[in-house]
Amino acid sequence: MPALKLNRFLSADGEFQPVIEKAREIEALTKLLHGFLPPELAPLARVANYKEGTLVILAANGPAAAKLKLLSESLAGYISKQRSQVNSVSVRVQPGGPEVAEPHPKQAHLTDNALQELASLYIRLSDSPFRKALKSLLNSRGITP
Repeated sequence: MPALKLNRFLSADGEFQPVIEKAREIEALTKLLHGFLPPELAPLARVANYKEGTLVILAANGPAAAKLKLLSESLAGYISKQRSQVNSVSVRVQPGGPEVAEPHPKQAHLTDNALQELASLYIRLSDSPFRKALKSLLNSRGITP
């Protein structure tokens, strides 16, 4: 059953109406949260609940939770201006939640010509930390100058 038909079915049934409204409210608050947070912090946070003026946010890890707690007052003010009256923000850590993968170390692609030029530069350089680093780079690429 496509999502559109399922959504129409759930909306038609009165028993599911409170659940659907709560889900929509949490979705709207999540959009506001992600619009407020810096891009590197937004994927690490999500709204878990909003009840009686308290916004509950789940953080992916401890450092993200600490940053969210620092921003909680200004976040409450921002959301109160946009949509709902938020009196307090509760931040909880939920391990296993949304995580951002660690970035892989950058890997430079060097052409054969570039590697030959670097080998030539290595020969011309006097002994220095840069020369040692260049030798290490060349050796890692299978070139012995």
